[in-house]
Amino acid sequence: MPEGDTVHRIATVLAREVTGRTLDRLELKGQGRIPELRGSTIESVEPVGKHMLIHLSAGWTVRVHLGMKGKWRRQHARQQRPRGATVVMDVGETVYVCYRAYTAETVKTAHLRQHGKLSRLGPDLLAEPPDLDAAVRRARLPAYRGREIGDLLMDQRVAAGIGNVYKSEVLFERRVHPRARTGDLSAETIRGLYETASRLMRRNLGRRRRTHVPLRRRPEPSSQRLWVYGRAGEPCLECGTRVERFAQGDMARSTYFCPTCQAR
Repeated sequence: MPEGDTVHRIATVLAREVTGRTLDRLELKGQGRIPELRGSTIESVEPVGKHMLIHLSAGWTVRVHLGMKGKWRRQHARQQRPRGATVVMDVGETVYVCYRAYTAETVKTAHLRQHGKLSRLGPDLLAEPPDLDAAVRRARLPAYRGREIGDLLMDQRVAAGIGNVYKSEVLFERRVHPRARTGDLSAETIRGLYETASRLMRRNLGRRRRTHVPLRRRPEPSSQRLWVYGRAGEPCLECGTRVERFAQGDMARSTYFCPTCQAR
């Protein structure tokens, strides 16, 4: 599931391969081919939370949000042209294709700060360094006092990058119940949550698979890389209590937790 660490890993690879290259063709789902941008130089690829910004010399930026299912892949120009892709970029003999992304669009680079989605983002937890003080200030706004912390961690307006997997894993590591009201948590507790999220995502930037459970704590070396996510009904690796799952927030996203380790 693409979250902040996934977007940063993809952006790093893409930037290494396309920065400074000429864009021979750009096609976006819903817009079709955009001939006006042919011949532009790809100046940089910037990850911002769950968004990826591909900056072009023509004064335009391609904004891509992978959503829950988006994936990038490269193929040779001689291979059959993909159909139904969200983004298609021809760069020399290589075609970069993004499938099943939530959205992709072109935005005037000069207008990015005013963009409806980007302007509301909280601090990126994978920035160097992340502005944790700003994340805590946003989380402790009066309007958020009544929200459950498991729901608030997913709010990109507070801090950008946390998705469903990290939400559950961070709450478990910090021993916070996902239904705890944000207003009942101290600033230190909230800061600890965002600090842990930043640390876990940064640690996974160089890995092919997300891993949170230390090797010494796994029943087998290749098993149980996550503490609670996706493990409903299985024993907690700390106490043996069965991990539980429930749907949380307006989007009814799955939240996993240990009722003993994370007692309210």
